Amino acid sequence: MVWRTTISFAALKRAGQASVKVRDKVVFIAVVGDELYAMDAVCSHSRCILGIIDREKLTVKCPCHDAVFDLRTGEMLEPPYVAPDVPKERMGLKTYNARVNKGFVEVDVE
Repeated sequence: MVWRTTISFAALKRAGQASVKVRDKVVFIAVVGDELYAMDAVCSHSRCILGIIDREKLTVKCPCHDAVFDLRTGEMLEPPYVAPDVPKERMGLKTYNARVNKGFVEVDVE
């Protein structure tokens, strides 16, 4: 594992979520309760940045066409409304390990 420092945990707690650049990737990071979630921030359908989080369902929605992804697994749960027949099983997003270290969120994108 190669941990990369991203955002301060205090800032993430205030915002609840953030999309940050980590090396050559944009990573969506969310904190729900005491849990951190990190996944690719770019929607697999139309390359929009994710951002509408449902803390109860642990999902994040793409604001462009409403595709919904599981924060825990990256699985596409609901296809975009403009492409309802898209193969959801092939459209999931990569998830990453995340942790807090010395007040900052670190993500392993390797």
